[in-house]
Order: sequence, then structure tokens, then C-alpha cells
Amino acid sequence: MNIKALFLAISLLGGGSAFSVKAQKSAPNDIPLPWYSQKISGCPYAHCSLASSLMVFDYFKGMTADSCRSATEAEAKLVEYQKDYFLKKRAPFKRRTSVAQGGYYSFEIDSLARYYEHMISAEHFMDKDYRALKAYIDQGIPVLINVRHRGSSRGILQPGNHRHWMVLRGMDDTHVWINDPGRSAMMRSKGENLCFPIKKEKGNPAWFDGCWTGRYIVITPRIPRAIARAGELPSIEKVMTIHRPVIDWKELPKVINL
Repeated sequence: MNIKALFLAISLLGGGSAFSVKAQKSAPNDIPLPWYSQKISGCPYAHCSLASSLMVFDYFKGMTADSCRSATEAEAKLVEYQKDYFLKKRAPFKRRTSVAQGGYYSFEIDSLARYYEHMISAEHFMDKDYRALKAYIDQGIPVLINVRHRGSSRGILQPGNHRHWMVLRGMDDTHVWINDPGRSAMMRSKGENLCFPIKKEKGNPAWFDGCWTGRYIVITPRIPRAIARAGELPSIEKVMTIHRPVIDWKELPKVINL
């Protein structure tokens, strides 16, 4: 085996993503939200949708990538969601209905957002519209994205059968930047702020459009009235509700045309 082939083999076996991550520091519209792992010690399931939601909840509470929960605190919060809200039936439905891979339905995430985290809503959309995604990101609103890929173990967003939730935090005309909760807390650099091409590129097995199912969730935060009245945040009228962008296509930036 020559040196080049040996290097390639080591990169793949070591969980690297030599083909997948673009060598660019950040998106032009980057949202510096926290990153948390979905891995919970001692639990039978991994909860990608809960971990992704927690990233967005904490971002709307003022936390960023540099000022967020520790790995231990994030894990404790995810366990709290499961035990105190869903399993103790504090949720407004009789029982937890999701079973596959420990995932949660969109209405369960909406319930968690409304009744436990005091957000306005977590609205689910099924619409493969890149203009809408970019409009949200440009407004500083992170978006939960549902994908079908080959798994997070190698950090390559390659089409497959594994359903997974992650968070879109940046986007331009050709690439997306995501926070993937599918890596352990010890491998944060392999899950945080990863960049992938939207279209398939020659020689690169990782591409976003081949994995995105068209499903996404937008969480709308509730701004505390007392803080807003004190002038520390924009007025309630401006930030209380985030509306789905409805913009004439001529006014939007040029985004991928599939």
C-alpha cells in the first residue's frame, strides 16, 4: 500500500471526513448556537430531536457556542425532558407515542417547546424550499432539519436510511453549515459547525440535498415582557411572533435551483 492510500485509509477508519467538510471557517450568516450531544449514558435511546431542540432553546435564552451548558449539564437536561415531561405524563397527551430509535414526533417537540420550555411553538413544515431556509437563517433563526443518511459515526452526510435530526445554523448559495448532535461530547469538533455542499460534487460522497427529506421545524421563542419593557430587547410587537417568510422570489438572493 502506498503512502497516499494509507493516509486515506487512516482518515476513513479514524472517523474523519476528508471529503465531507469544506475548508471554510464559517457561514456568512452564521448563527453561533450551542452544540450538544444526543448521547445519554445509561439510557436505551439516543434523542437527536431533543438534543437539536435544546440547542435552539438555549440559543433563544441567550446562550451561544462560547457560553452554553457543559456536556454533563446538557445530558442532565435531556434526561429531564424524558423523565419529567414525557414519562411522567406532564405532556398533554396520554403517553409518549414515538418508539423508533428514541425519536419524537414533531407534535411532541411542539408540546415540549410550548408547555415545558415556554416557547410560542415549534412548527413543522414539509416543503423542500431552500429559499425559505435561507430566509430563516438570514434572520438569525436556526432551523431543525430532518435527514436520511448513513449515520453520524464518520461525520459524512451521505444519503442512506438512517433518520436523523440536526440543526441548520448557516447557509449560502452552495453550502450549508450544521450542528449534528450525533457525535459524543468528546467529539464535539466532529459534530459542530460542519459544512457540506448542497449539490453533489464529483469525488465527494457528502451532499445535503440527497439527505434532506424536506421536513424542518422552526421554533418561535417567547420574549419575557419585563425584559422587553426595560428596553434590553426589541419591542414585544417585533419579536413576539416569528412568521414564516413569504417573500417574492425576485427579491430573494440567488439560492440553489434544483
